[in-house]
Amino acid sequence: MFKPKYPPSDTYDALTSRIAPAPVPAERPAAPAASNRPGLVDQVRVNPAATVTGVVAVGAVLVSMLLAVAITGLALSISGVVLLVLVRMLRQEFRR
Repeated sequence: MFKPKYPPSDTYDALTSRIAPAPVPAERPAAPAASNRPGLVDQVRVNPAATVTGVVAVGAVLVSMLLAVAITGLALSISGVVLLVLVRMLRQEFRR
């Protein structure tokens, strides 16, 4: 009563399904035809500005990440000093 009843599978039968070996090709496939498009190395040789643009882009990303870390560190150090001053002021206020 509480067991689900699944419909019979129409695609898989454990008794009749066997793994067939892959057929061995008799001939090697033909080499791919040479395309007229130049490859990446050829494009860099023809247009060195692409390399310069890539280096500048990567450098800009790295500098911005370094700047973000430096700004975060500066903000944390300033907030730590402010909190320290506030805690010291509160301690002196309660001593009176």
